[in-house]
Amino acid sequence: MHTTTPPLGVTAVMLPEIDFDEQLKLCQQLKLTHYSWRPRVIPEAQRDQDPSPWGRHHFDLTPQRLVKEGAQLRRRLESAGMISFGSLPAANTDHDDDSLQLHFEGAAAVGAGRVRVAPESYPSEGPFDYETTLNHLIDRYRHIVDLARPFKLKIVIETHSVSLATSPSLALNLCRPFSPDEMGVIFDVNNYMIEGGLRPNLAVAVIGRYIDHSHIGGARLANADTRDRFGFRQRGYEMCPLPEADQNIPSWISALHEAGIHAPLIIENFSPHTTGPIRLGESVDQLQPVIDSLSPTS
Repeated sequence: MHTTTPPLGVTAVMLPEIDFDEQLKLCQQLKLTHYSWRPRVIPEAQRDQDPSPWGRHHFDLTPQRLVKEGAQLRRRLESAGMISFGSLPAANTDHDDDSLQLHFEGAAAVGAGRVRVAPESYPSEGPFDYETTLNHLIDRYRHIVDLARPFKLKIVIETHSVSLATSPSLALNLCRPFSPDEMGVIFDVNNYMIEGGLRPNLAVAVIGRYIDHSHIGGARLANADTRDRFGFRQRGYEMCPLPEADQNIPSWISALHEAGIHAPLIIENFSPHTTGPIRLGESVDQLQPVIDSLSPTS
């Protein structure tokens, strides 16, 4: 019987409006247990702009600051009753060893346990040699896994749109040469609504043993009025509240549960209808009844 239910957490990327202490207070109020770090350098052009998940954050956590202050930040997090779970830097397979080691040192300092390193994007148009690209990426990940090993870190890739891990099967192709202790997958339900989606039970069956944790957000097809030169409508999408998403989120959570996968569900909700803290509270209120409804499975 699987009687465990997945814990809920948050990625700091969705809370640009508040500083670290305010984030911890909010997470305590919402009874969240897992926290994913966001070490990034704010682009200069964003520094005088409104807070944005992809721009200015009040908690200005650079990779260098994560290294320097990591032990202290971890103590503050754990004093709030939370678990340090994952670092999500802007790192990819093209980065040099010094850049990657900086991210690994920071992740180790906060006890994150895993670091996301993204594969390269595929060309937006035109043919390309997938097998050659795949073999190159596997070679790079072999090297990156070796770099992370002394830090006792696992490498995770996210099933992200416009990447060579956009679907469960594409992610599996990258992970297959590795042990799940070395490489894992962020099972991103939100991105499946944009690209790479399958039925939930098939997606879980394909990549199941490599699923390290999930990202939960909402997206839906938008009635974009852009058309190509022949007059055919081009598909668009928009972020939205979780209940309005095109993919039924409870069915994805159920598919993970029925497969015996109770990895953390990390909320990453970018719906533009309100602020990050309010979105996070709404998301918890929407997801907790789904989690509470999960039945024991044999």
